[in-house]
Amino acid sequence: MRLTIRQAQNELLKSQQEVSTGFYADIGAELGSKTSTVVDLNRESLRLNSMISNNSIATQRLSASQEALKQIATAAEDMNNALITISGSSNSDTIETTVMTVKNSLSTMTSMANQSANGEFLFAGINTDVQPLAEYTETSAAKTAFDTAFTAYFGFAPTDTANTATIAASGAAPSMEDFITSTLEPMFTGPDWNTNWSSATDEAMTSRITQSETVQTSASANEDGFRYFALAAVLTTELMSIGAPANAVTAAINKAIDYTGRAITGINSTRSELGLSQNRVEKADASLKVQVDIIETSLSSKIEVDAYEASTRVNSLLSMVEASYTLTSKIQALSLVNYL
Repeated sequence: MRLTIRQAQNELLKSQQEVSTGFYADIGAELGSKTSTVVDLNRESLRLNSMISNNSIATQRLSASQEALKQIATAAEDMNNALITISGSSNSDTIETTVMTVKNSLSTMTSMANQSANGEFLFAGINTDVQPLAEYTETSAAKTAFDTAFTAYFGFAPTDTANTATIAASGAAPSMEDFITSTLEPMFTGPDWNTNWSSATDEAMTSRITQSETVQTSASANEDGFRYFALAAVLTTELMSIGAPANAVTAAINKAIDYTGRAITGINSTRSELGLSQNRVEKADASLKVQVDIIETSLSSKIEVDAYEASTRVNSLLSMVEASYTLTSKIQALSLVNYL
């Protein structure tokens, strides 16, 4: 009787577990040699779900990058509008207002370029633990490089107003246009950018979104949009208020408008590239989820129990155990004394 009760109790626990989970309590015992198929399906399901989880991180990076680039594009548009407004103007108050607008735009660009997500800088390339862009201040390496380059080209400092008033607008060196194109522009488009401004790598972050597909999930602060934005901003803030003649200032403004246009084009191009990556991640997620659903359906068909059958078995076992307890109780109550 004790053996019967113990077996019934063990079977009852197993059946109750199957009723509550909906799956076999001991898959190996139920499926035998087919258990390996269940193990493979489980492993594949975990792998696909892990990729979906990683894709959510990639999506977050892309969304944060897009928002930062949107702010940078808006700042570039503001700078461009301010420059177009003063084109051809020699009014010092108007120029000063434009310079302040451009400084604010540069500050916005630098701040957005240094945005991070999940502890990683978005525009640092693969060097994600280092802030990509340095602030442009009076003591920054970029400011020092500008002053040095200006003095080396013209033979006097940008603060020497007596000589800056003699700067020619264009023509043979030294002139404003030649300084900008031959000296200043290469400082932003060449290797000096990485020395004075950027700590980012040219290689951008990539993420694997399927077993065979990877996408770019961020941008680098070394891309043209960032370079030309900074060039236009520095050109405006440094050359429009040094006391140069009106025609030289106009030449600088025209170049600044040109560079701002290139910056806007570059930033929008980067936004488009990341937009394509977002689209590919969405499609990859949809495909992965379909695969997971197929695997889960196949897996369930192999390890699910018949709920009705399991419930019936539980009720039968409960009745058997209760009957065994009743019978045991009656046997224990038997005594020869009652028959003597």
